[in-house]
Amino acid sequence: MTRRGLRFGLLGTPVLYGGEPSPGEPSSDGAGPGDAVPPHAPCTRGGAPVLPVTSPKLRTLLAALLLDAGRVVSVEVLKDALWGGEPPVSALPSLHNHVARLRRLLDEPGRLLTVPTGYVLRVDDGELDVRVFDAHVSAARAARAEGDWERVRGECRAALGLWRGSPLGGLAPEVGGYALVRRLEEARLLLHEWRYDAELALDDDGLADLVPELSALAAEHPLREAYHRQLMLALHRTGRQAEALVVHRDLRARLADELGVEPGKPVREAHVEVLRGSGTRDGASRWVRPAQLPPAPAHFVGRADVREGIARVLSGTAGAGVAVVSGTAGVGKSALALRVAHALEERFSGGQLHLNLRATKPGSAPLTVEEALASLLRDLGVPSGDVPGHPDAASALLRSLLAPTRTLLVLDDAASAAQVRPLLPAGPGCGVVVTSRSPLTALDGAARFPLRPLSDEESAALLRAASGRDDITARHPLVALTGRLPLALRVVAARLAARRALTPDALATQLAAADSRLDLLDYDDLGVRRSLDAAFGALTASDRRTDQDAALVLRHIGALGLPFCDAPSLARLTGVDAARAEAALERLADVALLEETAYGRFEPYDLVRDYARERAAEPCGHSPGGVTSRRRSTPPPPW
Repeated sequence: MTRRGLRFGLLGTPVLYGGEPSPGEPSSDGAGPGDAVPPHAPCTRGGAPVLPVTSPKLRTLLAALLLDAGRVVSVEVLKDALWGGEPPVSALPSLHNHVARLRRLLDEPGRLLTVPTGYVLRVDDGELDVRVFDAHVSAARAARAEGDWERVRGECRAALGLWRGSPLGGLAPEVGGYALVRRLEEARLLLHEWRYDAELALDDDGLADLVPELSALAAEHPLREAYHRQLMLALHRTGRQAEALVVHRDLRARLADELGVEPGKPVREAHVEVLRGSGTRDGASRWVRPAQLPPAPAHFVGRADVREGIARVLSGTAGAGVAVVSGTAGVGKSALALRVAHALEERFSGGQLHLNLRATKPGSAPLTVEEALASLLRDLGVPSGDVPGHPDAASALLRSLLAPTRTLLVLDDAASAAQVRPLLPAGPGCGVVVTSRSPLTALDGAARFPLRPLSDEESAALLRAASGRDDITARHPLVALTGRLPLALRVVAARLAARRALTPDALATQLAAADSRLDLLDYDDLGVRRSLDAAFGALTASDRRTDQDAALVLRHIGALGLPFCDAPSLARLTGVDAARAEAALERLADVALLEETAYGRFEPYDLVRDYARERAAEPCGHSPGGVTSRRRSTPPPPW
C-alpha cells in the first residue's frame, strides 16, 4: 500500500477526509472533543478537509466497512449493522442504494469494491485515523522506554490531535466495535499520562498551563492515581505546595474509603518530593538535613571491639544495618551509641536522627508507635497536619522519606521490638542503632551487642579522666564499689571533681560504710537508683503476671542475700512451681536486672544486689521513687 494522507476517521463520529493535506491549509487540531462540524463549512484535521457524513445510514455503512477495512464484509453483516436483527423486506435493494451513495461520496473508482459475498473498502497506509493513532502510540511507547521525552511529547500530541470525540460516536450498538472503542479510550488515557510525564520531565515554562488540564482529568478519573500524581508535581513545581498536599490528602482519603488501599509507590514518591520541597522552580529545597545527635560523651574509654563491630554492621550494603546495644542500667549503652554515631557522621551524609523512646524514663510512659512515627516525620519536615493517622501509612511514609538518603537513626531506650520495628528504614544507605535494657531478640536481622561492666583498668581510666585525679589505679576500692558501671563511675568522678578536698580513699570509705551505696551514687541529674527504679517500676506497674512475679523475685533475692539463684532453688525457697520461677528469672534477665552467667544460673549485678535489698526492706505495695526506709525488714510474702 502507498502512504497517503488521512481519508477516513473513526476517532469520533465517522467522517471522510479530503485526501492529501493542502499546503498552508488551516488545521482544527486544537478543537476539543465534541466540537461540531458545520455542514456548510468543512473544517480540517492535520491540513486535510473534514467531510461530514450527514446521513445516519451512510455513517453506519462506512463504519461497518472501516471496522474490517481491506477485508470482505458480508451482506448479512451489513444488513445487521444497518437494521439490527429485523431487516425490512427491501433490505437488500436499500443496501445497494446506500452503497451507491457512499461510492458517489467517496468519488474514487476502485475504492469500494463489490465481491460475490459482500463488499471491500480499500484503505491504504496512513488513510485511517485509528491506524495512524496506533502508530503514534507505538512510537510514544518506544520513545518512553528510551527516555526520549521530547519525542514522547511530540508523538502523544500527534496522536491526541486525531481525537475528535468518542470513537464510533453516534452509532448504534449493532455496528459493533465495542472492544475497539474500549482499547482506544484506554490508549488515549495512557497518552495523556505519557504526555504529562514528558512535560514534567522536560520542565518547560508551561508547567502552570498543565494544572487546569490535569485538574479536569483528575476530577474525571478520581481513582486514576497517575493524574493526581502529575497534578501534585505540577502544582508543587510551580510554587503551590499546599494545594499539592491537598490533592494527595484527598486522593488518599478516597482510596481508603472506597477501596481500602493506600496510594501506590509513584504517588508516595511524589508526596515525598512535595514534602521535601525538592524540584521547585527556584531550586530551593525545604528539606532540612537533620543533625539531632546529642553531644558525644566527653570521657569515654574501652569498648573498642564493640564500636568496630557496630561500625561494620552500619557499613553494610545489603540493607539498612540495625545494631542493638543492650545491658543493665548505667552500663553505658547511650554513651556508646552516641560515640559510634558521631564517629560515623561523614558516612551518613543524609543526617542523623535521635529519638528517646522513653522505655525507662522515670515518671513517663514509653512512646507509642504512633507518637514515635509522628515525631520522626516532623523532624524530617512533614507538617503535623500531613502526618498519616494510621501507623502503617506513617511507617510507609517514613521509609519513603529515608529510602533515597544515607541517614543514621539512634533510637535510645527502646521498650520492645514491637516499638522499634515500624521505625526502621528499608533503604540500603541508612543505619540504625537501638539501645535497650532488652536484647530485642524478636527484632529480625539485627546485630546484637550486649554490654557488660567495664574492666578494672577501663574503670580506673574513666575515673581519672572524668575526675582529674591521676592517682586512681585499677586496684583502688572505688573501682569495685561502683560495680564498674560507667554511670556509677561518672557519679563518683563528679563528686571528686566537685570537692577537691575529698580524696578517693575518703569517698571509698564512705561508700563501704553506707547502708546502701546507692545513696552516694546519686549526684545532680545522675543516679543509679533512678535508673533501676524505672525498670523495677515498670515491672510492678505491669498487669502481666510474669512481670509481677519478676518484681517479687527481685525482692526475695534481696531479702535472702542470694549471690545467685536458679529456678529449682527459688521454687523451693518461695513455694512456687519451678516453671513460674524460671519465667520470672528470665524476665529479670530480659530487663537486665539479672545476668544469666550459665544455663539456668542467674546472678544480680553488683549494684542491683544493693537495690534488691532496698526493695526487700519495703512493703510490697511500695512504688519506687517515694520516700523509703533503708533498713532491713521482714522478707516479702510468698507468692
